[in-house]
Amino acid sequence: MSQTVGREVRQSLATTGAEALERRLNTLALSGDGWSAVLRAVAHHTGRPVRLVGVHGGVLAATDDGTASMTPVSVAQVFAADGPATVTCEPGWHATAQAVRAGERRVGLLLLGRSARPAAPEDEVILRAASTAVAIEAIRRDAVAAATTETAGRLIDELRYGALRNHLEVLRTAARFGLHLDRPHAAVVFAYTGPNQRTWSTALSWLEMPVRQDGQFGLAVLEGDIDREITRIRVRLQGMVGEGPVLAAAGPVVSDVRETARSFRDAETVLGLLRRRPGEVELKFASLGLAQLLFGVSPERLQAFVEQHLGPILEREEWVNTLSAWLATKGSRAAVAELLHLHRNSVGYRVGQIRELLDANPLDPEVTLRLQAALTARELLSVMREDGTRRPA
Repeated sequence: MSQTVGREVRQSLATTGAEALERRLNTLALSGDGWSAVLRAVAHHTGRPVRLVGVHGGVLAATDDGTASMTPVSVAQVFAADGPATVTCEPGWHATAQAVRAGERRVGLLLLGRSARPAAPEDEVILRAASTAVAIEAIRRDAVAAATTETAGRLIDELRYGALRNHLEVLRTAARFGLHLDRPHAAVVFAYTGPNQRTWSTALSWLEMPVRQDGQFGLAVLEGDIDREITRIRVRLQGMVGEGPVLAAAGPVVSDVRETARSFRDAETVLGLLRRRPGEVELKFASLGLAQLLFGVSPERLQAFVEQHLGPILEREEWVNTLSAWLATKGSRAAVAELLHLHRNSVGYRVGQIRELLDANPLDPEVTLRLQAALTARELLSVMREDGTRRPA
C-alpha cells in the first residue's frame, strides 16, 4: 500500500515538474531562441546530454558537441514505435529517443543521453515536455525560410551574376542579412545529387545565411573562418539529407563586392574539378596550386597551350592518362602499373611512345613543369565546356 502511494507521489511530482519545464521550453521556442537553447535547458534540468537528430540521421543540434549520426532505418524504427525507444549513436553513448512531429511532418528524434541501458521512468515525461518546443522551432524555421528565401535568393543572384545597381546599395542589402561584403569573403557552391531532393531543399532553407537553391546546387557567400564554415555547413547538410554525398566548392577570397561574381564563376569551375576527384567532398580555390594561375586565361589561349605541348598524344586518352600518372608518381613504372591496372611492360612501352611523340623527357624538371601545366589546362577546359563556363580574355 505504502509503495503504491509513494509511486503515485513521485509520478505526480514528475508530472508537475515536466509541466513547468514544458512551459519554460515553449517560451524559449516562441521567443525564437532556437533548438540549441531548448536542448541546453533540458540538459540543465536533467544533468544529461541532449541531441536532436534529423529524419535522415544527422545531428541538427547537441549539447555535447556530438556529431555521430544514426542510420535512416534506425530513425524510421523510432518513428514507427508506440513510444520512446532505446538507441545507441556511438559506442558507450546510449539514449532514450522520442519522435518529434510538426503536424504531418516528421522533424526528427529528441535524444536524452544516459549511461545505463535501461531508460529511467521520467525520460518519457521529459522528452514529451520538450517535443512541443522542438516542433515549434521547426515551424518557425519553415515560416522564416519562406519569408526570406525569395529576397535572399535575389541577393545571391545579384552577387552571382553581377549587380546592375550601385555597389553601395548591394553592400547595404547584404548587411541586412549579416553579410559584410567589404571584408574578405568567398562564394561557395554546395551540390547534392542524391535521392532526397525534398529534404535537400528544406536543409538549404534552414541555413542561417542567404542561400540560393538552383536545383541540385545551393549557392552562398561565406566570410570569417571560411574553411571552417564550409566544413561545418557541409557536414550539417550531409546529416540532414543522409544518403548520397554533399559536395562543397569555394571560389577565391575577395574583399570587394564587385569581385564576388568572379568568385562565384570560379567556385562553379572548382566544383567541376571536385567532381573529377572520386572520394573527395570539399575543394577550395586556394588549394588548387598551379591551376589558380590558369583560371584567368581565356579558353582559346588554354587550348593553344594544350595543343602546343600535348598535341601529338591528345587523340589517345590512354596515353594522356599514362603521362599524368607518370608525372604524379615521379616516373615509377610499378606505381603507374598499379594505378592504371597495366603490366609494367605496357607502361614502359607507352612512356617510350610518349617520349618519342613529344620529343621530350617527361621527367626533365623543365619539361615536367610544362607538361603538368598543359594537363591542368586540359582539365580546366574540359570542366568549362561541361559547365558552359566562358571567361574573358
